Amino acid sequence: MEITVENIIYQLDKKNKTAKVIGYVYIGEPVDVKIPEFIRYRFRKYKVTEIGDWAFRGCKSLISIDIPNSVTKIGYYVFKYCNSLTSIHIPDSVTEIGDCAFDYIGIKLPKRYTEDGKLIAYKGFNADMTCRDFQYEEGKTFEIECKIKLCGCGFHACTNLLDVFNYYCGQIGEDIVIHEVYLSGDIDEDNDDDSKVCASKIEIGKRLSIKDINEIINSK
Repeated sequence: MEITVENIIYQLDKKNKTAKVIGYVYIGEPVDVKIPEFIRYRFRKYKVTEIGDWAFRGCKSLISIDIPNSVTKIGYYVFKYCNSLTSIHIPDSVTEIGDCAFDYIGIKLPKRYTEDGKLIAYKGFNADMTCRDFQYEEGKTFEIECKIKLCGCGFHACTNLLDVFNYYCGQIGEDIVIHEVYLSGDIDEDNDDDSKVCASKIEIGKRLSIKDINEIINSK
């Protein structure tokens, strides 16, 4: 069953008394959306636990969104093409993020560098710290000798943290892990699609929690 409350469209699961956000009524003016933890319908209380696939896709009026601690899953393409979206809160309760959930949104993080000039970026891995069958390890530095080419030869990462979810998605900690990394040597940054870069040398920094991700994307 679907209902609309304050322009947010929900799908209700009466058996489990939960609600999933499945859409938004576009009103044509800038809005700050705060999703509630609970909604009520016909004297029943439903816990909002998920933002479904495509829910806010293309909503050009969306300026900021606050996701409640009750939500555990953000689906595929949820905020794709939300060009005006410049602020988002992802609660620690979120354990799963879908493919391209934040693709082409308005949050554009500036490039940052370490004191010794290394480019700070972010990289997704499988849960066992592999990427394309290459085994990585936290705290280690890896180097490759080849002609560095984006989507060709080299170590790849994204300078905009949310772009990592264009390449890695699923259960955080079980399907994927995300680390801060430091790039140096030869670097190819010729990319019009997103912030993906490629380097000849990569140092694997700390693993990021959802709390860390929030602090990074809202530190601009």
